[in-house]
Amino acid sequence: MDNDKTYVKENTLERCVSDFERTVIIHALRRTKGNTSDAAQILGTTKRVLAGKIHKYEIDCTQFESE
Repeated sequence: MDNDKTYVKENTLERCVSDFERTVIIHALRRTKGNTSDAAQILGTTKRVLAGKIHKYEIDCTQFESE
């Protein structure tokens, strides 16, 4: 039974981390008007890594171009 509680806690932590990561990525994309190269630089990562996370979180970068 304790293993079930541990799994729920880990699942909750993973979800919180993922939600926060997605929010930070969206914020960077807003600041750069959807420019993934500039957003990657702000976030201290590569464009390739950021592209993978954008795909993972199903973020549409074009929505930030007009903001």
